[in-house]
Amino acid sequence: MSMGVGLRIGSVVSTAVVASNDPGSPDPVVIVRDTVLHMCPDGTAILGGSAPHTIGETHTVSGFLPRVGDPAGVAVGDGSRYRAEDLVAGAMRCLLRECEPLPDHGGRTGGAPDIMATYPTRWDSAAVAALRDALDYADMSYLSLVSDAEAAAAWFESEIAERPGQLVGIYHVDDTGATVALIRSGVEAGKAFRFSSGGSPTAQIATALGAFGWLPSNLDAVVVTGDGLIARDSATIHGFATTVGEKFGVRCVVGPGPEQTAALGAAIRAAGFNPTTHKVTPIGLPPSYDVTEVIDAVVGEPVPSTSTTPNRPATRTHNPASAAAVGASPARVSGGTAVATPPEPRAVAQAGDESTADSTSRASWLVAAVVGLALVLVAIVFVLFVL
Repeated sequence: MSMGVGLRIGSVVSTAVVASNDPGSPDPVVIVRDTVLHMCPDGTAILGGSAPHTIGETHTVSGFLPRVGDPAGVAVGDGSRYRAEDLVAGAMRCLLRECEPLPDHGGRTGGAPDIMATYPTRWDSAAVAALRDALDYADMSYLSLVSDAEAAAAWFESEIAERPGQLVGIYHVDDTGATVALIRSGVEAGKAFRFSSGGSPTAQIATALGAFGWLPSNLDAVVVTGDGLIARDSATIHGFATTVGEKFGVRCVVGPGPEQTAALGAAIRAAGFNPTTHKVTPIGLPPSYDVTEVIDAVVGEPVPSTSTTPNRPATRTHNPASAAAVGASPARVSGGTAVATPPEPRAVAQAGDESTADSTSRASWLVAAVVGLALVLVAIVFVLFVL
C-alpha cells in the first residue's frame, strides 16, 4: 500500500490529508483546524479551537501566514515577536501530530509515508526559502514543499484528467484578490499572476495566458480553488467556474472544499503520483467535499528539555519565547530515521537589542578614533625631535 500525507496552512483554516493511491483503499482522511495557535504557559500548543482555560496566561496568535519572510516578525501577547515562518512550521507540526500514529511503511522508499506541504502560489522565492529554513530548523526537513497550484493540478490530473501533460489553469481566489497559475506536466509553466479583488476571472486568466503567447483555446481545463471567507461562499465560487467554463468553452471544476484541494493534491503527490505518466486512478473525495468542517483542536504534548536544541544562532528578545509555538511533540520516525523534537522558535530582535548594538558600534568607532589620533601625535613628535 502506498500512502502520503498532505498539509496546507491557510489564512483561515489549515488542512491535513492522509491518502492512499491503491485501488479499493478507504477515502482520504481529512483533518481541518482554524489557523490559530494557542501558546499555553505549561509548554503546550493548540492549533485551532478556542483558547483553553489554563493557570497562567495563554497567548493566541493568528494571521501569521502572510508575514512569512518579514524580518519584523509577528507580535505575541507577552510582547515577544516570532518569525512567522516558525509559526507556520509549528502549525504544520500540530497537524502532523494529529495524523499519528502513521504506519512505518507505505512510503515511496518503503519507510514511513512521505509528507508534502504546500505554500501559497503567489509567494516569491525568498518566502519559500524562509519556510524551508524554518522547517529545517525545527527538524522537519523530511517535509517536501510544493505550491498550492501544483498540488491542486495534481488533484485534477489524478482524479479527472484523461491524459497527462495537459495545460491546466488554477484560479485561486481569496479575500484580497486572485492568483492565476498555469500548470503543465505537474509544474508551473511560468510565473503566477496576482490580481487585486474585483476583476473578471476570464480577463485575469486571459492575461496570464497572453503573457506566454497562449490563447484560452490552449487550456485543457481550469480548476477553481479558494481560501479565506470567500471560500465559504459556495455560490460565488461556483459562479466563477461557470463564467470561465462558458466564456472559454473549457472544462472548469471546483476543487474539494475548496480550501482542501491543495492539501488533497499534496497527499496524492506524496503517495507517489506522477503527473507526466499517470493513469487515472482516483483515490476518492474526502467526506467534507462540499463544506469545510472545522472541528475542535487537540492539546499538544509537553515540551521536552531544551537540550535537544541544535547549535544554531538565534536573535534575542527581552522576553524569552516559549517552545509551545512550534507545537513540540515526541520524536517521530520517518523513513527509518528518528526526527528530533524542534527547538524553541526563534524570537525576533526588538528595539532594545538594536539600541544596544548601535551603542556598541558607536563605542568601537570612538576607540578607533582615539587610537588613530594617538598614532598621528606620535608621528608628529618623531618628525620634530628626531629628524
